[in-house]
Amino acid sequence: MIYSIEHKTEYEYQDLVSACHNIVYQKPLNSSFQKLRKHEYLIEPKPQFVEERFDFFENSYAYFSLEVPHKNLIVVSKSEVELQSPFWQGINLGNTMNWEEVAIFLQSTAASNDVRQFCLESTLVYYISGMRDYVLAIFRPGRPILESMLEFNTRIYHDFKYKSGYTDISTPMEKLFHDRTGVCQDFAHFSIACLRSIGLAAKYVSGYIENIPPPGKKKLKGSDASHAWLSLFVPNLGWVEFDPTNNMMISQQHIRVAVGRDFKDVVPLKGIVYSSGGHELKVAVDVKKIG
Repeated sequence: MIYSIEHKTEYEYQDLVSACHNIVYQKPLNSSFQKLRKHEYLIEPKPQFVEERFDFFENSYAYFSLEVPHKNLIVVSKSEVELQSPFWQGINLGNTMNWEEVAIFLQSTAASNDVRQFCLESTLVYYISGMRDYVLAIFRPGRPILESMLEFNTRIYHDFKYKSGYTDISTPMEKLFHDRTGVCQDFAHFSIACLRSIGLAAKYVSGYIENIPPPGKKKLKGSDASHAWLSLFVPNLGWVEFDPTNNMMISQQHIRVAVGRDFKDVVPLKGIVYSSGGHELKVAVDVKKIG
């Protein structure tokens, strides 16, 4: 599968901005099953400084600064990626290690620090009352880890309602668990927190997924969106990805951009603006299968 992605972010400021400094995480990753064919950033006004860098988690990001007065900022990221079937397709989930053995392994010196860091709480992924009981209802003693994870993924899908705008980045985990309502970012965070609470290693994955319109309806330009899911570590296999929002193991329709402990590690666009007024934000994403 080959996809083209266009991610457009537009800021309109109330007052003149004298300068801004920004970081962009919108360049897809390269992996054994995802190949980045091409990518470019188009920024208007033209920045005085642009540099691509790699972060601690080996994600690619761009830093740019604008040091001339402006009232609008437009950042367009254009990518083309080729996706192959990931290695976990076709695995017998019932033949994988039981989850308790994985948790014991992750506590040992045999596990690398690169993996073990994803067993810990982070800013947006933390433990709350009732969480362990919720996950242990599925991760029962002796159960294979991937068989359990697939069932847990399905439980999140059925127990939580998707509602855009109901939550934001500041919504506490306690409110999400109580209301059982949110968006993909929330479902990924909650799932990761549950898994880490029982000693497993789980990553936050940001990226894109194509929005398929209902039969007979035309797809609207810009109607796709950034997406989020999770990746679970299994010894002798590696990182295996699940999408609780759509109740599925990741196949060939998810485009990966970055991984981290939680959303704060991989915010698509963030920065500092020198201005006295507010702003209006518009975001449009187009994901199109081209091959």
